[in-house]
Amino acid sequence: SPQEFTFARGSNLSATRIGKTGLIVKGRENVLTYSNDFSQWTKSGVTATSGQSGYDGNDAWLITKSGGAFDQILRNVSTSGVNTISFYAKAGTLTSVDFRGQAGSSIPDARFNLSNGSLTSSNNVISASSETMGSGWYRLKMTFNNTVTNVTIYPDFGQTTAGTILIQDAQAELGLAASPYIETTTTTAQ
Repeated sequence: SPQEFTFARGSNLSATRIGKTGLIVKGRENVLTYSNDFSQWTKSGVTATSGQSGYDGNDAWLITKSGGAFDQILRNVSTSGVNTISFYAKAGTLTSVDFRGQAGSSIPDARFNLSNGSLTSSNNVISASSETMGSGWYRLKMTFNNTVTNVTIYPDFGQTTAGTILIQDAQAELGLAASPYIETTTTTAQ
């Protein structure tokens, strides 16, 4: 009978195999370091407070915006081609969040209404969507084909209202779909 096996792919995540279900299985890697340690992200006009109740019951972060129109939290990353960025978010006192894959002139970005999870705008993306997780949490996803140098999250982009949102478990990965979250710290994880 067929047996499952494990092996390391090294850096060749484009390789595939046939899984026990008969479907093609590919390697996965979260290339965003400190994926749920937002104290390690660069902040401009925001603070990040750990220990909040998340979509899975723990490990969420309260992002407090001071009131600047472009207050943000960002993490450097180097990726190109077709990629998907995702993270979990919930409204606090603010109900809008915008996230971008900073690149050259064609910046992929998506803006969501956190009161109902709806996509309110997107640019330079293949797709953008949200998935409800319950208790007001949404997994926000954006797929694009571009070279990206950082992932930036803007609470209530372009507005000068101070307030909060909750975020958790950011991921940037090769491919057209957001796969189950892989936590990272100082290095990427496969």
